[in-house]
Amino acid sequence: MKSYSRYTVLMFLIGTLCGALSLSSCGERNERKNKTSDINELANKIGRKTAIEDYPKIPGEELLQDLGSNRLFGELQSRYSQQLVALHGAVTADNAKFIVVIMGPDVGKFASPSNTYGISFITQLCTNQGIDWIDLSPDISEWTTVNDPNRAPVNGNWSKAGASMAAKMLAGAVSKYDDYNNPTSLTSADRPYSFGDMQKPEPGDMEGKPAVRMHVNDQGLRMGYNITFPKSKQRVLLLGDQKILTPDLDDDHTITTYLQRAFPDKEFINAGHPNYTIEDYVSLYTEKARYTEPDVVILCTNGGDILDEYFSQRNHFARSGKGYRPTETELNFYKQFTKSN
Repeated sequence: MKSYSRYTVLMFLIGTLCGALSLSSCGERNERKNKTSDINELANKIGRKTAIEDYPKIPGEELLQDLGSNRLFGELQSRYSQQLVALHGAVTADNAKFIVVIMGPDVGKFASPSNTYGISFITQLCTNQGIDWIDLSPDISEWTTVNDPNRAPVNGNWSKAGASMAAKMLAGAVSKYDDYNNPTSLTSADRPYSFGDMQKPEPGDMEGKPAVRMHVNDQGLRMGYNITFPKSKQRVLLLGDQKILTPDLDDDHTITTYLQRAFPDKEFINAGHPNYTIEDYVSLYTEKARYTEPDVVILCTNGGDILDEYFSQRNHFARSGKGYRPTETELNFYKQFTKSN
């Protein structure tokens, strides 16, 4: 008798449910659309839950084993490349200027192997694709070498002094298109309710944690106010993970707050989100953030982001909510990794 995986059985049941609902539905088109959306969401939740149960572990730097002949790292690089090119294409199609900025506190004496190997790959990729890029890692590395505890990363993220320094280093990217105004405007009917994915902190979220004032506006952005239309200043949209969101720092010490003080004639939009990958930035931009009508879009990334393209990392954190199944190369590595851990 042929055996089937739990994933296959679950997908079959979902498909059967979809067919049954489709046949029995006799409501209006919007009702059918809502049901389809609900079914897709249910399928994603089940698929993700099953995938996490099947592959619960997330490898880190181990993914770089045997780098010289590592097919896996090449596969992750290819995935990263496709998504970065897609994001560049989406931004330029909106007539906004796009800049990739390589930055993060994990350089110099704090550098990880993935960041070291990944930076050269990203800079070469941007050069080959004609994408504007700025590598701040040498300057950050020089800054962090000073024997000053305030310059050391805090749990891998920026310290207060580090965020202030990073904002100063970002000034070059911010100033590059000082006089550019995006001619594209969208009607209010086009805009979604939210432009970012952050949720307002609940009262119990900070229990047992140091008090951090982190304001999230009604639009899902780490900002102290809701953005309005039409815009009156040049808008600079920043995409990135926790390195841009800076969830461990008060509102007064985020990178975007420091930038706003330095450039009062611009408006900085912080669309950062913890653990997001390049794939997530693509969907976040196309579904939500583009409707802020940015003039300049700055993607803050680093070499370590390439490893985040591994399937089990995406299962836990990807904004799509889907369950990702491993490729043959990913699966072979996962089996070896779990055997030795």
